Amino acid sequence: MLHGVLAFAAGTLAAALTLVFSSHVSLLTFALNILTGLVLFALLPWWIGRSRRNTVLFRAQEREHAVVQAELRERARIAEAMHDQLGHDLALLALSASGLQVTVEKGSEAYAQAARVREQADASIDHLHQIIGVLHDPDQQAPLDPAVESIDRLLERARANGMGISYEHDGGKSSSLSSDGASAILNQMVQEALTNAAKYAPKQPVSIKLDTRTSPAVLRIANSLAGDSPKPRPGATGLASLRRALDTAGGSLQITQAAGRFELLARVPLGKQHRPSPVSHAPVLKTSRRLMIAVPILAVAAIAAGLYLLQDATYRATALSPADFQQLQPGMSREEVSRFVTAKGLDEPLPVIKESSPAANAECRYYAAKTGVLDLDSEMFRLCFTDDILVSADHLYPAP
Repeated sequence: MLHGVLAFAAGTLAAALTLVFSSHVSLLTFALNILTGLVLFALLPWWIGRSRRNTVLFRAQEREHAVVQAELRERARIAEAMHDQLGHDLALLALSASGLQVTVEKGSEAYAQAARVREQADASIDHLHQIIGVLHDPDQQAPLDPAVESIDRLLERARANGMGISYEHDGGKSSSLSSDGASAILNQMVQEALTNAAKYAPKQPVSIKLDTRTSPAVLRIANSLAGDSPKPRPGATGLASLRRALDTAGGSLQITQAAGRFELLARVPLGKQHRPSPVSHAPVLKTSRRLMIAVPILAVAAIAAGLYLLQDATYRATALSPADFQQLQPGMSREEVSRFVTAKGLDEPLPVIKESSPAANAECRYYAAKTGVLDLDSEMFRLCFTDDILVSADHLYPAP
C-alpha cells in the first residue's frame, strides 16, 4: 500500500513538472511528455508490482504444494503402519477362531460360530488389502468411492452373525436400487447402524424400514438399548461422515435417543448424485508471463497509435510543406494562395520561434514547416495579407 502511494505521488509530481516545463513547446511534445510520465510513474510501477505479486503468489503455491505433498506422504506412511497392525490383529483373530474350531465338537453351534468368525476375519483382511493396497502401487488409481455392499448382502451377513433384524422395503427389492450416490448413502447408513447396534446393543432386535416410492427416500432404523445409553466415543466419525454426505446430497439425518430406544431417520434424494468438481488452481506463472508480455505491448501500441493520430490531426490543421511554400509569391491573392495552402494555420507562432515584426496593418497566419506527418521539426512559415493580398511569406526558425 505504501509503495503504491509513493508511486502515485511521484507520478503526480512528475506530471506537474511536465506541465510547468512543457508549456512553451508544441502540443505534440507536451503530449509526449505527459505520456512518458504516465508510463514511467504509473504504468511501469503497476506492471512491476503486478509481476512481483504474481511471483510471490506462485512461490506461495509452490510452498503450499510441497506441504500438501509432505502431508500426503506422512498419511500414507501412517496408513501403511495401521494396515500392517490391523492385518496382524485380524490374522491372530482368524488363528484364534481356527483354534476354537479344533476344541469344540464339529457340527455344533459353537463350531459354526467359530467358522463364521474365521470367515469374517479372512474377509476383513481381504477388504483391508483392497483399501490400503493402493498405497503400495503408485500406478494404481484409487477408487473415488468406497466399495459398498447391497443392503440385502449386509442383512444376510448380519443375520448370519446372530443379529435379529426386521426389514421392510416399500418401493421394490433392495437389489433394484441402482448403484448411484443415493443407494451408496443408504447402504452405508444401514452398515453404520448395524455396526453401532452390534457394539452398543448386542442381542437387541433391529428394525429397518426403507421407503423409495418418492424422493427423497426415507430410511428409518431403530433398536432398543440394553442398559444405559452409550457415551460417544472419542474420534468416532461414522455418523458425522454420513451427516456430511447427506448434507452434500441435499438430504438430512435425524438421530433420536430416548426411552431406551435409538433411532436414525434419514432422507436421501434419489437420482445420480454429482460429485462436486475440485477447484483447480491455475499456475500463476503462466498467467503472469502472458500478462507481463501483453501489457507492455498493448500500452506501447496504444501510445504509438494515440501519438500518430494526434500528430496527423496537428499536421492537417497547421502544416505547410516547403514545396508548396516555394510556390507562394508576394502579390498573390488569397484565393491563389489557397490552392497551395489548405491548412487553417495558427494565429500565433510557437513560443520557441523567433520572428521579426510583420508589415503594418498586415494579417498574418502561421504554419508548421513539415514535409510529412512524422516530421517533428519546429520551423514555421508566416504568411501575411493586406486586403486579401499576400504581402510577405517568411521562413521562421526556433530561437538558438
